[in-house]
Amino acid sequence: RHNQVTSLRGQFGLLRSGLLQGHVLLSVLVFSGMFTAYTYLADILERLAGFDGARVGWYLMGFGAVGLIGNSLGGRAVDRHPLLASAGFCALMLVGLIALVPSIHSTYGLIVALAIWGAAQAALFLVSHVRVIKAAPQAPAFAASLNIAGANLGIGLGAVIGGRVIDHLGLASLGYAAALLIGLSVLLALGLARIRATS
Repeated sequence: RHNQVTSLRGQFGLLRSGLLQGHVLLSVLVFSGMFTAYTYLADILERLAGFDGARVGWYLMGFGAVGLIGNSLGGRAVDRHPLLASAGFCALMLVGLIALVPSIHSTYGLIVALAIWGAAQAALFLVSHVRVIKAAPQAPAFAASLNIAGANLGIGLGAVIGGRVIDHLGLASLGYAAALLIGLSVLLALGLARIRATS
């Protein structure tokens, strides 16, 4: 029992690490950006693109399918450099989010924008999880739980932010609001990579 208490103290002691705090904050920011737009993707396709329910379903299925590609790419990239992988896939997602509304009435343009977004988003699920675990290799289960907590917080924040954006700026602004958060994620990931390189 004493060893368990000591272990718990050691795990929570990891929270004093500024670098680990930065990793968890990055997960919160990434998932906030993802779900600012993704929560309302069906609404975007129905109300802005004018699709019926069946067509929306096919597009959402395709969005999920390209995630298999993203998972594969993410798995390879995160082993080499977790923070640069986060920055890279965030930058890729940024392109998809910004291109979404301008290409909304072009079938091929919309498919490309959604494919880029979907692949990058799927990759970031995996990359974020592995990245936080690698930031605390002495307590991987604890690190994983921190990432899950950060992701859940980000998902909730994203839905709230997206709702506010719709209320004040309209549905067409969602992609740009999400892109802003993902852009901040790129900067934070690069900043953490620089700190890690110099520490």
